[in-house]
Amino acid sequence: MFDVITVGSATEDVFVNIDETQLISFTDANRKTDYLALRYGAKITVDSTILDTGGGGVNTAATFAKMGLKTAAFSKIGQDLTGRRVINELNQRGVDTSLFVQCPEYPTGISVILTGFTGDRTILVSRGAANYLQDNDIPWEEIAQAKWIYIASLHGESAPLFSKLAIFAGQKGVKVALNPGRTQLEQGMARLSEVFSNTTIIFLNCEEAYQLTGVEPTHGPGDERQMLRMLHQAGCQNVVMTVGAAGSWGYDGRSFYTIPAYPTKVISTVGAGDAFAAACVVGMYKGLQLNEAMHIGAANAASVVSQFGAKEGILTWPEAQNFAKQQRSSLRQAQQYKDDSSGN
Repeated sequence: MFDVITVGSATEDVFVNIDETQLISFTDANRKTDYLALRYGAKITVDSTILDTGGGGVNTAATFAKMGLKTAAFSKIGQDLTGRRVINELNQRGVDTSLFVQCPEYPTGISVILTGFTGDRTILVSRGAANYLQDNDIPWEEIAQAKWIYIASLHGESAPLFSKLAIFAGQKGVKVALNPGRTQLEQGMARLSEVFSNTTIIFLNCEEAYQLTGVEPTHGPGDERQMLRMLHQAGCQNVVMTVGAAGSWGYDGRSFYTIPAYPTKVISTVGAGDAFAAACVVGMYKGLQLNEAMHIGAANAASVVSQFGAKEGILTWPEAQNFAKQQRSSLRQAQQYKDDSSGN
């Protein structure tokens, strides 16, 4: 029996760090959109590169395993050197890979991750074999016996399994964590209602929440509360929405929580969402309330973004606890100083 099984894409990641980039922004009445730009036709100097493995299922499995949970990852990969590297890297991190499916028809996925001078990233992805999961590939018996399942975004022919897995696991009494992707968001709230009724916790970023709920963005705190409440009323027991450098919002049906992003030098934001979500789930697995678990997520995410690569900064459970404790103490001291100074 596994503490957690992760399901999602498995890729080889090529990280390309380029300081010689520009950030171009367009703003309309509803939102601001940023574009990473390189001079057309130029030969651009690359500052550094890293070859790693990644994907939602792989990155989250790395956090679960390092924080002490008995973890299995599940995806579909090709019978190629890239797939072998994915398996070997996970095994080295203590993740069980016996549930992986290898197929000769499709190659293992690959991503090229461009990181600019701000630390934010643009990802070019070919998901390869991970797009071709079928019902008979799913380890249904192992999932039914797991304590948790973490389902990352699924695309292509794999997409219908996102709902099937969540509903099956929930009905078997397995706790379900979801991180839906574009294909799932396009289905809308109504078509995902049975999925939500089996969901223990869902993770979305702010833009994804707007798309899924259909709430019109007005950039005020009322938007966040409305979206969190809508997803909870739809059946999700706990809802977490990340808002980048501003931190995260959470709702458990009783209280709204705002957790700041812990200050750190940002080298690359790749893997921040996976690190946050997985560590938050570990906190809930260990019995923490949602807001306390979100602090553990914030600690893990801050550590990951301070290094180049999606998994290099992943913390152990004691390290995450200590990191969160130190940061919360610093934030309280800063707030106390601010309050004391405000009357002078």
